[in-house]
Amino acid sequence: MPEPTLFFEDFTVGDVLELGTYEMTEAEIIDFGRRFDPQYFHTDPQAAVNSPFGGLIASGWHTCSAWARLWIDSVLSRADGRGSGGMQVRWLEPVRPGDSLTATVEILDTRPSSRHADRGTVFIGCTMTNQHGRVVFTAHGRGLMGRRHPAGESTAHPPAPDAPGSASGDKDAIEVQSADGVKLNLRVMGGSGPDLLVCHATGFHGLAYRPLAQCLADRFRVWALDFRGHGLSGAAPDGDYAWSGMGADVAACVAAIGGERLYGFGHSMGGAALLLAERSQPGNFAGLFLYEPIVLPRGFFDAPNANPLAAGARNRREVFNSRAEALARYSSRSPLAVMRADALAAYVEGGFVDLPDGRVRLACSAETEARTFEASGGLPTEEASSIDVPATVAAGTVVNAASNPGIFSQAIAEALPQGRFLSFDDLGHFGPLEAPGIVAAAAISDLLDVG
Repeated sequence: MPEPTLFFEDFTVGDVLELGTYEMTEAEIIDFGRRFDPQYFHTDPQAAVNSPFGGLIASGWHTCSAWARLWIDSVLSRADGRGSGGMQVRWLEPVRPGDSLTATVEILDTRPSSRHADRGTVFIGCTMTNQHGRVVFTAHGRGLMGRRHPAGESTAHPPAPDAPGSASGDKDAIEVQSADGVKLNLRVMGGSGPDLLVCHATGFHGLAYRPLAQCLADRFRVWALDFRGHGLSGAAPDGDYAWSGMGADVAACVAAIGGERLYGFGHSMGGAALLLAERSQPGNFAGLFLYEPIVLPRGFFDAPNANPLAAGARNRREVFNSRAEALARYSSRSPLAVMRADALAAYVEGGFVDLPDGRVRLACSAETEARTFEASGGLPTEEASSIDVPATVAAGTVVNAASNPGIFSQAIAEALPQGRFLSFDDLGHFGPLEAPGIVAAAAISDLLDVG
């Protein structure tokens, strides 16, 4: 085995690696199909004519394997690879005999291991296009890479380990105090341009929106807060998670960011919190993009135990043996399995605190998440008419849970004096975490009036 020449440090976020081209032949399609995926449209050219595809096509696993061969030949054969944490794959177009498939990989993120100084994780987005320029395959995954210089070797003072009982440290963050004394974690997510504050959904945290922030960073300087009781922020006084406190958290972060022009991106509860902050202090925001904000008709959740999500939250498993175990569980189960791989990895990374025995516990406890759900309805739809700010209210068309807050989005847009409704086909309530690039492009267009 040759000595590696590529290490963790050689992968830079934003780089696009050209992997080359793979020629798909009929003989290879049939051979692969017979061995691994013996469906008639992969193995029998004559019978395949009467299939939904109108002819012989390659197995999706064959396409995936072709991409893997190009990735290995171009990159991994030279790298100090330590294995993979898995991939999420999508097949978008049939691959036919004679197709010429060109593969690329974008480096989405790199994270040094907090436990092992000799390695780090590289998050990648993969694409294959055919000779007509049509995308036939996409995937998102992560791989472990050895480090050329393990952490601490090139510095006079190695970084201190994370303290037991705390979440992973965040060097690109500032502490902000909310109106009632809660200490909030406000991250600088990078980028340049006018400031944009990202506000997360119940049970999540700002770091989970890192892939979205990366897509927004070409046009904005992106910030993301952790609401009280979530992520690295402190708990609410007396365990009171009324959403007026979330609005106060937004207002405190607005003051900390300063500047002349500020925009807001809110998801679910985060959208409602942005509107609450704008209502309390009109003119804070130059524009808002709200994905399925929880702004409900008055009295919708007034009855005891009316919000079914609260009961589900209280039943969440809080402690795992490791973040890897949590990631494996979430990636195979509803509802988090719909998230893009890098967003789910970011959620797990920042969503747990380390315990003294080596295990990890949810940063937002099951009880905190449940109480936050129970406080839904802090801003009734009927009061949205008093919030006069340019705002896009977006919703997906896919229902992937018992609750479907997207059904209220058009009514919210109509209630806002400067509201506009936008629909995303094939996305559900987790849209900003399912397809951050698509949602970010729409937000840039609407907020900056481009495109």
